Amino acid sequence: MDVYYYRKVKNKMVCVLLVIVMCLLLYNECVVFWYQQLIWPPLPENSQELNEALSFFIAEVRKESGDNYKPNTLYEIIISIQHYLRQNGRLIAFMDEQEYQGLRSVLNSKMKELSRLGLEQEEILWSKGLLGESNPLQLLDTLLFLFGLHFALRAAQEHRNLRFGMNTQLSVKYDLGGKKYLQYIEDVSKTNQGGLDHRKVSPKMTRAYENSNPLRCPVRLYEKYIALRPKNGTVDAFYLRPKKMPCSDVWYCDSPVGIHTIQSTVKHLCQSAGIIGNFSNHSLRATAATRLYQAGVDEQLITEKTGHRSNAVRAYKRTSDAQQASVSSVLHSGSKNHKLEELVDTSPTKFKQERCVNEETSDKEHKELREFKLSMPGMNLPKVF
Repeated sequence: MDVYYYRKVKNKMVCVLLVIVMCLLLYNECVVFWYQQLIWPPLPENSQELNEALSFFIAEVRKESGDNYKPNTLYEIIISIQHYLRQNGRLIAFMDEQEYQGLRSVLNSKMKELSRLGLEQEEILWSKGLLGESNPLQLLDTLLFLFGLHFALRAAQEHRNLRFGMNTQLSVKYDLGGKKYLQYIEDVSKTNQGGLDHRKVSPKMTRAYENSNPLRCPVRLYEKYIALRPKNGTVDAFYLRPKKMPCSDVWYCDSPVGIHTIQSTVKHLCQSAGIIGNFSNHSLRATAATRLYQAGVDEQLITEKTGHRSNAVRAYKRTSDAQQASVSSVLHSGSKNHKLEELVDTSPTKFKQERCVNEETSDKEHKELREFKLSMPGMNLPKVF
């Protein structure tokens, strides 16, 4: 079929059907143009065949340039096909009916895949100067990016909930081996809202260790940002608006960044870098989970990083400092990352030693967590037996 006909078809829905027809050559029927009226072979009547055909289509469809469509565009394509079929007497609901579970699974996976930031895309942000520390806005955007990645924060609201001062969720600490890290303790989130249903849910506690590349180190950049806040500021919001005329020791105003500005940060960074895709702050959370999974990190460590609710086995597992450091190392870009097996000694002797150390430090960690909760109004303390 000549590309000329694609350009003549203005209706997006019809254009999509033309592409599908090309994919359905198994029906061995021709597309004929007659007085500018388009006639095409019918889509499969069998639900199973239609589900399979559309699944292959979503998995393989590309733009004429070879680039992927945006995630939302793929969804709109499927809805357009559904609309066409309904207009022609087939009452189909692709998003609801069990027969099209395969299509929904492929579409969901494809949309998630296109919403993740790969290492190459992150490198573009660093190389183009969109991430860094040379000016107030750049440093602010970089912290939001690194926090979203290392702490797997959900969308904009969890960034907006970050506080500075006595009740902050962030603190710089050292592990037993003397390694420096930035600790994040969750207070309120989607899966832990502090009510009766979540009173026994332990808040997420995760770490971002120092990066071997200081230019991209979340700990060092956090400390720099704190030093450049107003010295006698009254606002407890963590993200502050950059000053138009910054001083050498104060880069930020004593007023918080708006929720809409926070919400559009990752999208704006990707658009400025020319990265094609539908990226948002939540993409960093998906990126974190994907990188850890692809690096072979244990599911227990991934759920500790993301805060996803899991089964009861998590209550009986405790991760070591070395494992926590390895998780942070995997997420670092621009530095030499090691495989998990190289960073963690899994020998029985080492396991017994770390188990003893963890048992000794568990009481301290629980005490630290209780002190944090006591400082937070409205936080429910777990029952102590």
